[in-house]
Amino acid sequence: MFVTFALAGSVLTGTARAAAPSPTPASLADRLARLLAEDPIQVTDHAPRALPYDAHERIRAAVARLGVPAYVVVTPNSMATSPRHRELIASLHDRLGKDGMYIITDPSGYGTARQFGGTLPADRAWTAASLQKGRDEGAVEQIARFVDIVSAPDVQRRIEQARERAREDRPSDGPSRSDIRDRKEMAAFAAGTALTGVPLLVLLLRRRSRRNPARAARR
Repeated sequence: MFVTFALAGSVLTGTARAAAPSPTPASLADRLARLLAEDPIQVTDHAPRALPYDAHERIRAAVARLGVPAYVVVTPNSMATSPRHRELIASLHDRLGKDGMYIITDPSGYGTARQFGGTLPADRAWTAASLQKGRDEGAVEQIARFVDIVSAPDVQRRIEQARERAREDRPSDGPSRSDIRDRKEMAAFAAGTALTGVPLLVLLLRRRSRRNPARAARR
């Protein structure tokens, strides 16, 4: 069950009616803070195709493993800008007046995290989790991986490992390793098609000749 943001359509969808004014950052933070005071996990219902039906429950279960209070906002794509996320996190903390882990992300998992009243390297752990995110993964997977990293006993090593893998996969010159793998897979697929396609064509021609021996003789 999705938790619906009780905000104006212009805040949630980015497609407000012409007569509706855009909310200021202050009013947005005020409204989100009131919602978080009621339920610390707020997930937009304006992205049903991008989020699983149980996103709210899965996110709640993931952040429960942090062992600290967590406040999560999954926004529509229209709000997915990192600078705004960081500014909004600070504003939400000021309004709620509660320490803990604050996470703001869009349905695709693009966002940021920050801890107030603690020493967990939230921002760097979020970046490390982002570096490992698969193409088909979204906010739910991103948050779960972030929790795995930031709550690990060897959190610093986990962060460095993620960065090292990213550097190895994205060399400064030439194609990345993932690109190379994709090209090899495409080449193998093309080669397999060519190898299996030629015998199949010959077999079909032979069958035609057998079915019509007179035409085959004229040839």
